[in-house]
Amino acid sequence: MLTISAYKKRKTAVKELRNVRVWDEIECLEEEFIHGKTPFRCPEMVPAGVKDDDFCVPKDCPKTLPQPKFTSPFSSFPQKELVEIERCITLANELLLALSAEDDDDEANARALQVSLRSFRNQFVTVYYSCKEKKEEVCGYFLDAGNDFIIIENADTNNITILPTWRLLSIYNMDRSKKMDDDDEQELLCINPCLRRNLTFHFGEIVTRSPYLLNIFFGLKLSMLLESYVGYYAYIQTETDKFEQDGTLEKVEESDLLLKKYDEEQWIDFENICLIELEK
Repeated sequence: MLTISAYKKRKTAVKELRNVRVWDEIECLEEEFIHGKTPFRCPEMVPAGVKDDDFCVPKDCPKTLPQPKFTSPFSSFPQKELVEIERCITLANELLLALSAEDDDDEANARALQVSLRSFRNQFVTVYYSCKEKKEEVCGYFLDAGNDFIIIENADTNNITILPTWRLLSIYNMDRSKKMDDDDEQELLCINPCLRRNLTFHFGEIVTRSPYLLNIFFGLKLSMLLESYVGYYAYIQTETDKFEQDGTLEKVEESDLLLKKYDEEQWIDFENICLIELEK
C-alpha cells in the first residue's frame, strides 16, 4: 500500500501525461472532427431564420423554409430526479446483463465487465493482480478498458501498461474525492457536426477507422489493441518466466505475440501474460 507522500509523488509525476492519447488512429479524427470544448445540446428554442448547421447539412440540400423550432420534454420528472433515475436504471441494466449471461456466454460477460471497469477512467488507481500465485500491484492513471484488458499510465515509468482482466484481483481508487458517476456523460457529446453526421450515415466506415471508436461501440480484444503497437518496445511479465521478457513487438496473432531482441525471437501465449508495458 502506498504512503500518502509516495502517492502524491507518483500522482504529480504522472498527472502531466494523463491526456496522452492511447489510441493512435483517433488523432486524425480529432484533428478533423472533434472540438472537445462545447457540448452539443439542443437549445430551448431556435428562432426562425437562424441557420441550423448542428448536423453538418450539405450546402446542396433543398432550401428549407425558416421556421421556429421548440424542444419537447420527454419526461414528467424534474431534471435532477430524472438524471438519478436514469443512472439507477443504467446500473441495474449492467448488473442484470452480467447476471443473466450464461457461463458459456463469454462475450456478454466480457462486455458487461468492460462497461463496469470503464467507470474508473481518468482516476488514479492501484491495481492488484495475480502472477505466479503472488499478489502484485501497479499504480497509475486508469486510461481505458477493453473486452479482456485494462490500460494504465504507469506512475513509476510513465509508460503504457496493459493487464489482462483475468489477472485482476481488485482495483483501489485513490481519488476517493472524485465520484465515479461524474464521468457518466456521453463520450461523443463534444464532437464536430460533420463527425456526428458521418457516424449516423456512414457508421461502419467511420468506426472501423479508429480503435478508440471500436472500443466504445463494440469493445476491443487484447490482440486487436496490440496490433496498433507493433514496432513498440515491450516488457512482458509472464506466469512461466522467472524474469520479464523484453524486445520489439514484431507480430500479434489471435492467441499469442512475437517479441524480437537482437536476432532472437520468442512467442508468448496471451494466457501466460500477467502484464505488458509498452515503452513510449
